[in-house]
Amino acid sequence: MLQERTDSDKNISGTPIRPYRESVVRHILDAADSYLDHADRLIYSGGGRTFLSGYDLFDAQHGDCGNIDCSTFILLVLAGIPYGNSPYGTGTVNGLNFFAAPWSDPTLADFQNLPDSYRGVAEIIGRPDLVGDEGVDLEKAKASGIDWKAVHEKMAGNGLIRRAHQIARYFWGKGECFSDGSSRRPGDLVFFRATPKWEEGYRFFGIFREIAHVGIVSRDTGLMYNSSGFIDKTRNIQENRPAVSLTEIYSARRPVFFARPEYRVPSSAPDPA
Repeated sequence: MLQERTDSDKNISGTPIRPYRESVVRHILDAADSYLDHADRLIYSGGGRTFLSGYDLFDAQHGDCGNIDCSTFILLVLAGIPYGNSPYGTGTVNGLNFFAAPWSDPTLADFQNLPDSYRGVAEIIGRPDLVGDEGVDLEKAKASGIDWKAVHEKMAGNGLIRRAHQIARYFWGKGECFSDGSSRRPGDLVFFRATPKWEEGYRFFGIFREIAHVGIVSRDTGLMYNSSGFIDKTRNIQENRPAVSLTEIYSARRPVFFARPEYRVPSSAPDPA
């Protein structure tokens, strides 16, 4: 399911190959706005530490805010699930999949087995001693003898899509990524590599194309909906950093590529293109 064709940029389209379904995108952006409107009830948890990975839904130490990160935000939005229908709004993950829109990709909206369907790297390898406050300790990891690339290949091969690099790999494998940023439109996804601080680790761990972050283009195509912050939650609070915000796409790192999903059209419904 997640086998990419190749890492070569020669195999990525310059422009989108999927039709632009404006009516679907409108619902997606409305969903994204709902999280933006409730950003004060969310906190960026970082490192995949959200309910999608089996972690606590809310952070009792920081005002009972909902733990969120970029991939959790994107998966909920792509499923057409607004804040009010999300676990952050309902207080439970039970029945989450019932809120997914009929046009959403069932692979990305598969919330059936949460929170046990995916766990962080530490749980998979059974070595929590390798993980600190800022993720896996690279030096300890190198000395551990674990085939880290195989670990991530297994995670991806099982069809467990929970992180930005797995979302990127999924769309890459479907041929829905494109390189020409001038072709972007609202609702398109935008992917970024790890910052220089983390780049070596992402290469070492066999992360697909060192992808570390994903956002979604807003109605103003110079901006994107962005769930980002520091892994240290206290620092997010001290710097008053919102868990979901609108930021300039080209303000810091250049995107690696974009993606335009092929939204499903229910057989009983007219084509929303």
